[in-house]
Amino acid sequence: MTPLTPESIRASKAELPPIGPVITKLRRQDPYIQQEQHRYRSPRGFQHWANHLAFAAMIEATLQFIDELEDPIGFWAATTCRWARIVEAPPRFLAPELIEAFRRTPSPYLDEELPQVLPCFRLMLPDGALFTEDGVPIPVVIVADLRVMANWLPPMAHRISGISCVGLALDGSTYLTRHSFAQIGERQPTEEDMSHPAWQWDEQAVHSTNQRMEGLAINALLVQLYQPELLTTGPAARVRSGKGFSAGTADDSGTVTPQGPVWIGKDFRFDRTPRPPSEGTAAGSSSSVSRRPHWRRGHWHTVLHGEKRQSRRMQWFQPVYVGLS
Repeated sequence: MTPLTPESIRASKAELPPIGPVITKLRRQDPYIQQEQHRYRSPRGFQHWANHLAFAAMIEATLQFIDELEDPIGFWAATTCRWARIVEAPPRFLAPELIEAFRRTPSPYLDEELPQVLPCFRLMLPDGALFTEDGVPIPVVIVADLRVMANWLPPMAHRISGISCVGLALDGSTYLTRHSFAQIGERQPTEEDMSHPAWQWDEQAVHSTNQRMEGLAINALLVQLYQPELLTTGPAARVRSGKGFSAGTADDSGTVTPQGPVWIGKDFRFDRTPRPPSEGTAAGSSSSVSRRPHWRRGHWHTVLHGEKRQSRRMQWFQPVYVGLS
């Protein structure tokens, strides 16, 4: 195969068919999608569940070419899509109000003590929640725990640990960020650029996209682990009958039983009420000092609980809108 170069990349992109017909063809012909499209139904304002499955299948299909292209990001994206299919990673629909709170809550540094109870999930984002630096929507982020994937990955990847986040943009591009676990004595997790040198992209802009994507994904993961009261399950939708490749009923869709959508923060309401500064702050300790109303960022903090307060868990302290005293 011809070595990967900027010229060969542009030429290959010019030869690719439009994304729309590819997605339609996959929905009509892929047996897995034909069956699984009936398992969930996306709420209004989210990417259609069957369309997401087709996008993920399209990315997974590139695995047969990745080794020859020597594209690490493409490898991780395709591998994560395959892993999500194998473990039947469920969708989690993130509510808009909670997204606003997450945007003001930096994701914390995690370590190996993070519970391994969520091997993989598909974070479904509402319309307008996340875009690439070129303005292309990213409606879904696949979040995977690399510790659970360890025995399934090739030997060269066994040393890699952390949480992998793969964003699937509507133009077929993928975004990858790995939230590596902090090691003892390490102030912050290491970051490395795994992109092929032939790819030409705005590093700062892509890094900004990855940061926003990772912030939503890690906060959504932690809420599922430590704030389960924010999870609600909606009623399962009946599959409509009629013409078309998505037609059918729950009875003729194979062995799949329709399931209700699991929301993260559907009933959550972001408190935007101004609050007076707390005592001890610059604004609260002196009447001569005043600050304009501002947001105090949210954060995750380890708290003690249980018998004799010997157990530890993380707790989310929401962002607070601080007004004038």
